[in-house]
Amino acid sequence: MKRIVLLIVLGVVLNGCTDDFLDQPLRGQQELDDFFASAEASERFVNGIYQKVNGEGWAQINFFRTINGMASDDQWSGNTEQPRADITGIAHFNVFPGSAYINSFWEHNYIGITRANLALDQISEVEMDEDHKARLLAETKFLRAWFYFELVKNYGGVPIVTTWDELFEPEVYEYTRNSVEEVYTQIEQDLNDAIAVLPLKSMYAQKDFGRATRGAAQSLLGKAYLYQEKWMEAEQMFENVIQSNEYQLEDNFADVWKPNHRYGVESIFEVGYINNEQFPNIGGVYSTTQGSRADLGWSWGTPTSNLENAFLSEGDSIRLRSTIIKHGEPVYGDPEVTEFDAAPARNKSGRINRKYYVPTADRPEPYQIGQHPLSHIHIRYADVLLMHAEAAYFNGNEQEALESLAKVRDRVELETNMNLSGPTLRDAIWKERRLELALELHRLYDIRRQKINGTPRISLIMGPNGSFVDYNLNENDDPFETTNMGEAMNKGVLFDESIHILWPIPPEEIQLSQGRIEQNPGY
Repeated sequence: MKRIVLLIVLGVVLNGCTDDFLDQPLRGQQELDDFFASAEASERFVNGIYQKVNGEGWAQINFFRTINGMASDDQWSGNTEQPRADITGIAHFNVFPGSAYINSFWEHNYIGITRANLALDQISEVEMDEDHKARLLAETKFLRAWFYFELVKNYGGVPIVTTWDELFEPEVYEYTRNSVEEVYTQIEQDLNDAIAVLPLKSMYAQKDFGRATRGAAQSLLGKAYLYQEKWMEAEQMFENVIQSNEYQLEDNFADVWKPNHRYGVESIFEVGYINNEQFPNIGGVYSTTQGSRADLGWSWGTPTSNLENAFLSEGDSIRLRSTIIKHGEPVYGDPEVTEFDAAPARNKSGRINRKYYVPTADRPEPYQIGQHPLSHIHIRYADVLLMHAEAAYFNGNEQEALESLAKVRDRVELETNMNLSGPTLRDAIWKERRLELALELHRLYDIRRQKINGTPRISLIMGPNGSFVDYNLNENDDPFETTNMGEAMNKGVLFDESIHILWPIPPEEIQLSQGRIEQNPGY
């Protein structure tokens, strides 16, 4: 981790600063004083911390999230024209511990943490309006909690670093892994501190949309409780978000991921992208990385027929048409495309993620990676409602669980059996999460953490006897998936519960620590 420190300061993108300025070498405290010379400079530095939520390019953070989607039953690796063993290997649980994507995700989350630590240390000394200072510090604590949550749910226990200057000292290599419980304690502390200060969404001016809000911090804290199975605390935290009346479901499900509809009523925490030729790479990336190879895309993370069948079995046509684009069919919401080319000979499933698709009329020039105007919503109100339903169910409040479940289903004109109870209600909530949040990169984490009689659900879906593996090897008659054998049909057969609930720690970090940081079992 010591080697990333120079990137922390020089890598922050400050509005209005030139590349020449950013390329100057670090010379000590004077440069730090420049970064925190005023309230405006301090805010720009915090903006640089937000950049690490999605990375500063397609590969650092975003693509590993896509690979996680590929390792679920919702998405194939997809791209069979340019197969990559390092990508498909993770998706098929034939994992190489030195994967650049796994390593980069670790590194850039720690860059975010160190930027946050630096901001917390320096901003406290800046002369500025005290309310403004308090808000910037609260945003920074939210972001530090975000990065630690990303790390703990992927790697398990990780080293906790809360002061930036320690990374200059030799003893940085003496860090060991903190326990999962200790990491969550740090997350909870940061988020509770942030909640006490952050404004509500409605209190922000439009120019500040996208910054962390009280509702975002409460939602993330509730999610952290949910992952720890602290059902009572999770239910209460989600109730706080619901009762704030700051959020509501979009009337039309198709509007949730509509381009140029940034920070809508359903958005709780969102990274807002724009297209700007003067400043490239400030737009989104998923429309390219998950787009069709016949439509300027790369076809990674393509939807499975297994996911499509889940919609069909529920009679859920409203969400299906806004989630999956199928080869040869019209694109819902894009009247200019009546017969979509998903390039099935170059794409395992002949399907594309509709949520990240930019309709023809909304496409900017140039239409390329890093230039898409489609924002990425990390937390939205439907997600909170379904997490509330799950927490309420496990907390013994089935009526409250049913009410939150019904709100999500009502929007897409699906009836809810209000007499559901017990495991049947639990399964209905879990199925609803799959349908509502499909292809939004939540699925792998859900099936890892959700348990039936103590067994993670992923163990029932993947592995030699998993339902997804059985479907593809013995039942699947999809004309696209069974024709394109550029990706093996047995995805998931190598899953091992004793290994693959977590990803490997980057070997370089283990080497730098001289073995004090231990590898996860099985790698």
